Amino acid sequence: MGFTRDVKLELVTVPPGAEHCRRAQLSGVLFGAGTFELGAGGHFAVRISVAHPAVARHVLALLKPLQADAQLRTVESAPVGLRYEVLLGDEGRSLQVLNEVGVLSDDLAVQMTAPRRLLERHCCVVAFLRGLFLGCGSMSAPGSPVHAEFTMESEGFAEQVQRLLARLDLPFSLTSRERNVACYTKRGQTAADLLAVLGAHDSCLRWEEHAVLGTVRESANRLANCDAANARRAASAGARQAALISELMASAAWDDVPPRLRDVAELRVEYPYLSLAELAELADPPLSRSALNHRLRRLVALAGELAG
Repeated sequence: MGFTRDVKLELVTVPPGAEHCRRAQLSGVLFGAGTFELGAGGHFAVRISVAHPAVARHVLALLKPLQADAQLRTVESAPVGLRYEVLLGDEGRSLQVLNEVGVLSDDLAVQMTAPRRLLERHCCVVAFLRGLFLGCGSMSAPGSPVHAEFTMESEGFAEQVQRLLARLDLPFSLTSRERNVACYTKRGQTAADLLAVLGAHDSCLRWEEHAVLGTVRESANRLANCDAANARRAASAGARQAALISELMASAAWDDVPPRLRDVAELRVEYPYLSLAELAELADPPLSRSALNHRLRRLVALAGELAG
């Protein structure tokens, strides 16, 4: 997931903007990477688990102006390796912050979808999706098969994300898996547009450079294949002409062939695999391609009369 990491490291450098955008982005991170944990005495904590320390520090930076009591810790497990976790308890300002960013309702119930009040502005939708990508987004590397997605546990939330992306003219599809739901695209242009919208402009340029190189490479391969096919056809046609002309030269009818045709006949027999253009340059004096072709066709016709 090297390219996904690069995209996320670029996204954490994008200024979150106004306070409402900051809250929307924090909401996206929480919905994308946050889980609730119940402890003793009914206390709970929110754990935001990410793969890179820069993303964890970015989450802390989003929380700091809101004065939430947050802690950072590292956890290592066999399946996923080292993870960085930001912990929010239910003391002090934390509950109010979780309510302000739409993760908890006013009666402190866990929300399964983001509240509309956070997503009324276009800039806030972008900020929310940027945070969501930091939490649960991934993208294939440039040059590999296209796949960009947000991975979520709730189908209802995945449908909301799909609608938010559509508001930004980013058509994504949904697919249900055993343990999650993915909102994804396999379209190269949509993936590039997503990077640009979220603010990962360097990553977008890398993506588009590979796309252009791929298009040029495909065009070059098509041209090379076309040239090779044309060369094979020309060589095959030349060999057939040489065989027929050889039969003509061995017959009594050869004595009646005019000199201008004889010269061309001898060239074709000597160089059966050359193209018309290459053979025309060897004629003395040089001939145009069309003139050479006309004389060869006349010779083939004469040879055909022998067979007929």
